[in-house]
Amino acid sequence: MQLIKPDINVDFMGKRTFFLGVSVLVILACVLSLVVQGLNLGIDFAGGNKLIVAFEQGATVDRDKLKETVSSLVAAKTGEEDSQVEVQDFDTGADSLEPFKRFMVYTEVSSLVSIERRAEISKDLEAKLAGIESVDFIEEGESKFFVKFKEKAPVAARESEMNALLGEMGFKEKSIDLESNVERQMDLQYFETRTLVEQDAAAGTGGSQLGQEWEEYLAEKTVALQTAEDRDFTIRIQEFKADLEEELAAVFPKEFNQIESSTSVSPSVGKDLLNNGLVAILYALIGILLYIGLRFDFRYSPGAVVALAHDSLITVGLFSILQIKFSQPIIAAILTIIGYSLNDTIVVFDRIRENVGKMRSRNLENVINKSLNETLSRTVLTSLTTMLVIGSILLLGGGLIRDFAFALLVGVLVGTYSSIFVASPVVIYMDSFFARREELAREEASAGARS
Repeated sequence: MQLIKPDINVDFMGKRTFFLGVSVLVILACVLSLVVQGLNLGIDFAGGNKLIVAFEQGATVDRDKLKETVSSLVAAKTGEEDSQVEVQDFDTGADSLEPFKRFMVYTEVSSLVSIERRAEISKDLEAKLAGIESVDFIEEGESKFFVKFKEKAPVAARESEMNALLGEMGFKEKSIDLESNVERQMDLQYFETRTLVEQDAAAGTGGSQLGQEWEEYLAEKTVALQTAEDRDFTIRIQEFKADLEEELAAVFPKEFNQIESSTSVSPSVGKDLLNNGLVAILYALIGILLYIGLRFDFRYSPGAVVALAHDSLITVGLFSILQIKFSQPIIAAILTIIGYSLNDTIVVFDRIRENVGKMRSRNLENVINKSLNETLSRTVLTSLTTMLVIGSILLLGGGLIRDFAFALLVGVLVGTYSSIFVASPVVIYMDSFFARREELAREEASAGARS
């Protein structure tokens, strides 16, 4: 199938200066936006909270209503009306007998307790707890305190004392999560044993039983903790989780069961994730530089890498200009764009290489023009069919998937453009550069022979 006549003759390279100027202006606008506005980082990179919310199996829970409920609570507690909230289905991989229907909720709220308030809580704990050695807390992310006593004492008594003290400070009992070091070790041992037994059962080397059940283990642990002693405790204050449980119970009185877990992502961890994502893109570009150099010629490599860097920068820049949330799926989209654009560029480069061998009498600009015209029908068809799929995701999808589709759509458009008006012109400039070097080398050799 050909949408474009095979004998078409568009002078692409004659317009290369104009389009390179357009690319430079767009890139400058993107860089300026990145410097002035920066990226509107999502929860993955800016930090936040991930909660797993369980509803009764068979409950007809509307995700939009769940998102609206969480957003309203975030706005009421923080005053931020545009705070990011995402809701996704959460499948544990269990069969239909699974008793709960779960959702994963992402919010930018990692804690409702300020750093100043955490410092006050730490001082109060040090002042009012008997036999205390130290109280440390983390300043970002969740409200977490590490309490160390001078001597070991019964776990139950000390947890009761700390619960009472935190209650006097105004915290609800549901928002306080206390864990001793000995309890943490018991949990780790249980899960390690459970994992080994499950692996043996799956391999057929163990019994048919999967070991001690969770409810049975909890009962034994409760008894053991009544007499256990410890000096190291961890306190997590999860006010947002407790408030959200109350709100969900009110909005979904028959369907809501519980919030099974709450995991905080601190801004420093998010920054590391962002840096790792950008490094992955850099490594991809370096690998492509080497690949194109080995497959074609090092005259071609810079064109491919410049085009891919052009596509990536414009995509990221548009997210900055439009202030769309920049998250991990967008990094994945950019890497996908690099692969798509590279494939398009290689098709053009292959045809250029074939035509260079066939048309030695013609200059490289004419050869590239002919190659681009010959591959134009394929390029347009591939781009259109890809954009149809991406467009449907963009229109029908929601939340993070819509942002992912937007990044892909921009990448396909810019990638198609760069294969023609960025990668190919750079090949001409590189050929001229190598030709000048060869001519200079010949002149030097000739001058040396005469002397």
